[in-house]
Amino acid sequence: MPKITPGNRLYLYRLLSRSLGIGRQTLMPRVEEALAEDGLVPADLGCETMRELCEQLGEFVKLTVFKKGYVYATVLANEEYDRALERLSSASEKKPAAGGKPWKRAKGKLVKPVKPRHIEPKVEPEPEPAPEPEPSPEPEVEAAPEQESTETPGEKNRGAATVDAPGALPGAEAGADPTAEPATGATGREGVSPDAAPEVSPDAEPAPAVAAPAEREPEHVPPITFTITYVPEPEPEAPAPTEPEGRGAAAPATTAAVAARAQSDLPQDFHADVRCSSEQLSVLYQVLPDDVDPMATLEEDFRVARSTGALEGTRSNVTFALRYLQADGITPVRVTLRRSARAVAGKRWALTEVDAGAPDEVGLEGLGVADPSGPWAAFLRPGEASDPERDFAQTVSLGSRDEALERLASLARPEAWGEGNRILGDYLVMTFARVRAEGALCVSPDGATARFDTGLVTADGEPISADLARGTGDIPWQLEGFRAGEAVRPVAYVASLAQMTLDPSLSAPSFSSLDEVRRNPRVATAAYDPIADEVRLLVPSDGRALALRVTADGYEPAATLELADAYACARVLSSDQPAWLREAIG
Repeated sequence: MPKITPGNRLYLYRLLSRSLGIGRQTLMPRVEEALAEDGLVPADLGCETMRELCEQLGEFVKLTVFKKGYVYATVLANEEYDRALERLSSASEKKPAAGGKPWKRAKGKLVKPVKPRHIEPKVEPEPEPAPEPEPSPEPEVEAAPEQESTETPGEKNRGAATVDAPGALPGAEAGADPTAEPATGATGREGVSPDAAPEVSPDAEPAPAVAAPAEREPEHVPPITFTITYVPEPEPEAPAPTEPEGRGAAAPATTAAVAARAQSDLPQDFHADVRCSSEQLSVLYQVLPDDVDPMATLEEDFRVARSTGALEGTRSNVTFALRYLQADGITPVRVTLRRSARAVAGKRWALTEVDAGAPDEVGLEGLGVADPSGPWAAFLRPGEASDPERDFAQTVSLGSRDEALERLASLARPEAWGEGNRILGDYLVMTFARVRAEGALCVSPDGATARFDTGLVTADGEPISADLARGTGDIPWQLEGFRAGEAVRPVAYVASLAQMTLDPSLSAPSFSSLDEVRRNPRVATAAYDPIADEVRLLVPSDGRALALRVTADGYEPAATLELADAYACARVLSSDQPAWLREAIG
């Protein structure tokens, strides 16, 4: 039979929350391992298995059994236990609660965490103190029941009538409760109808005391309807009054509105700032592949969405997409975070919704990952997960991506960057990939700022660099802006002439424009492959672009790109491109 004292419970809460973390689903063997690392086994607390022990710790451990047979334990934040540990660390030595009562009952007294005594396997557990099983009495210790016990039967009946029939007139109930009549009658004399007002003789005094409430309350006291709803955290719209009146009502918040405050209001560290309920994590555990850590996925994808401004929602609800697609292979899994009016366990944000479609439609292998959408995607080999755009987003926060690109485009020499400066965005990502590969990020001596050369120039030919400031959250750098005139170290791309034009001395595969390229070398152009950090030679081939890799044995096919993607990769090296590529962007 389990024998867990209040001190043991507090000790186990501190041990498991530190070892496993709050809100993280953990396989049962890892939970038992955490206990063993502290020199304990379930038998030390009168339990045969770790699962049985976790079931006895229901106030802060939740068990989840998935359809695949896995059993996970989640350590939940317990505010009472947290307060007890805080008091313990700050208070001077105090006596523990006397009488073996749960520490919740010991008002003003301090219970210390007590490590269970380890019992050798051959020794049977000590005789169980029958009166001490803790899980049952703890939930019963609440203030509300004690207050209800002091009410008179009349008060209780009146309260029940108010909730059950909120719209009914209280006249009959008032007559049943003599304690309410004098107050109602005294305050209700001014509300008596004009016909009754002149009758002020002593014989008429009792009449207002009985009749006034029934006649007056329909006019002056509207019916009260109580809707009691349990919400894990305060309503998300509570902070709304802080915004100027009318601003939020004029138009719903958009992605841009969320992005504008990306570095101030939003969580800066997902794990440290966001509470993740076991219910929502359960959805992710069921639909994601077995080898994928849901918490790590949430942290990384939220970081990418925050860095690029790819967020939607209101001031208190933010939604972003994960890299995984639902069963239809098109719709991304979407996650919603909600901001609380008050911090809970030190966190003001909570994971409240995971839209992953129907879990039953997911196969045993889990949901698939969305393919990289950048122009470099053709350079990826099967099974390769590299994505320069995600790497850039997790290193440099642009705040609002559209605003940042617009500032850069207005400063640079006028050029066709495509709709929404799409090509410029890809250009910046690939340029930064080369900057990092060459170690060309110029960091100040104190590490507070950094700069890198964008490779672009103004209309007057002045070089343009990007200014970065050290980030305060989980993204190392924050884009501060762009400047012209002060050159910093540029990066180099081309390593040989064969990467810029077709070398007739090297063997080459057959492609549709081979003869044209041999006659007119400028038809070929160089392009950057950020996946391999190499320069490829681009040539036209059957309406697309063939990327050739230069090797010691000659040219070899590396990838085939759509013309728009080929232009973006080629633009990283030069703005002067052949006509067959320029036509791809109009």
